Amino acid sequence: MMSPQNNTMQAPASGVTVRMYNTGFGDCLLLAFRARDGSARYMLIDCGVHHTYSGGASKIRKVVRDIMRATTNHLHVVAVTHEHTDHLYGFKYAREIFENVRIDELWLAWTENPTDKISKNLKQLHGMKIRALTAAVSQLRLSNDPLGGTLQGLLDFEYPNALSATGGNPAQLQYLRTKSRKKLRRAGDYRRPGERPLTLSGVDGVKIYVLGPPRDVDWIKMLEKESEMYLALRGTNEVTAFAAAALATEGTDTLSNEDRELLRRSRPFDESLEISKNAASTHPHYGAFFRNHYGFSRRNRHGPEWRRVETDWLAAAEQLALQIDSYTNNTSLVLAIELTEVQPRKALLFAADAQIGNWLSWHELSWPGEGEDSETIRGEDLLRRTVLYKVGHHGSHNATASESGLEMMDSPDLIAMIPVDKEWAYGRRPPWKHPDEDLLARLKQKTEGRVIRTDEIPSGNRPPKKPRNVNRSEWQSFIRKLDWDRSGDKLWIQVTVPG
Repeated sequence: MMSPQNNTMQAPASGVTVRMYNTGFGDCLLLAFRARDGSARYMLIDCGVHHTYSGGASKIRKVVRDIMRATTNHLHVVAVTHEHTDHLYGFKYAREIFENVRIDELWLAWTENPTDKISKNLKQLHGMKIRALTAAVSQLRLSNDPLGGTLQGLLDFEYPNALSATGGNPAQLQYLRTKSRKKLRRAGDYRRPGERPLTLSGVDGVKIYVLGPPRDVDWIKMLEKESEMYLALRGTNEVTAFAAAALATEGTDTLSNEDRELLRRSRPFDESLEISKNAASTHPHYGAFFRNHYGFSRRNRHGPEWRRVETDWLAAAEQLALQIDSYTNNTSLVLAIELTEVQPRKALLFAADAQIGNWLSWHELSWPGEGEDSETIRGEDLLRRTVLYKVGHHGSHNATASESGLEMMDSPDLIAMIPVDKEWAYGRRPPWKHPDEDLLARLKQKTEGRVIRTDEIPSGNRPPKKPRNVNRSEWQSFIRKLDWDRSGDKLWIQVTVPG
């Protein structure tokens, strides 16, 4: 709760208080732990709002001012999970407010390490896909194809036009690198799955396990199931072939050596057998065939124009756009915070926007000697101990694993937190089904109604209504752990997990 004297966020005597801020449509979570000297230690996990959310910039500035009051301008750890706007644009829109804050440590995933070879290859591949999608959108718009406008919206999710002058999303991470007192200089300064559990200075009874993103690229490429893979780093598939072809529409002279090689390997025939579009109608052997069957002009006996492909092949760009978005989600930094001075131990899972490959990779992780009596802790142990789950990707259908994830969270005290604005998400064209109704129904079953959402923050002093078929005393116990902004702005809602 807030201190009545100075509006600071108080840390509980044991355990942790988790405050979820209502930025509109974005993740922003502030955690408070009690240090040995009685003071609070604050961790901020993400601070963002989607750049197309109406009034989002103004709203997140209110949020950041509240964070500054709550922490007295001191954040001991800032963890940014990935580069999407709805996770980091608080550092853009409220930068002048963040100028006054002290940040001790910045936690970024290994995928943000510029010297990591695997990370560089992933970034290079990601950049190629962005350029390919940009080329496809350009061609579609020249042809007045409405798909071009739709795909431009998906492209803007990654690199909003309004911020192109400031370097796009990575510029916000660079600002935080500079702002953090502890610099990221070595590979060990970036967070890696399976590394030794992290701790907070001066805080007992808390271990922080890094679960993702996985180092194995095959896990990162896995989205919803094994058959849906990301583009291979060295191979080609139908999407890499499309990306190479889309890049070639702007002329092969503009291609890098790597893109030119990718185009060569993706061609269905040897280059000596190809007939270019411009030469097809004049080819000495096959020109008449193309003229007579593929409508090279409107002249008589030049074939029906409907047989020409034109821009129809560019429709595959939609699949490429979805993969670009999902790739970034699947590189999410995932943290499990374990409270060790309570029996049984409790864990809090912050899964960011991780998709299925990220989730499945956790089951391969282990930490020898970190359990009771120096036993080994495994990824599945942390899932089974989870009492608070920050739901992945605003409750989308493909960011919460079922049998290998949610179904393993069998604590009777499980609480789910969802940062979402359903009305805004469902009102988009095309709509984003956040939260997914089937997933939401299962979350309510697993938690016995203890699902906290930013678009359902209570008004005034009236607590959330008890769901039907839920024990009254258990519901009252939950309400006692809950607090929220009663000012009318509905800026935040929080819950305390006692240790």
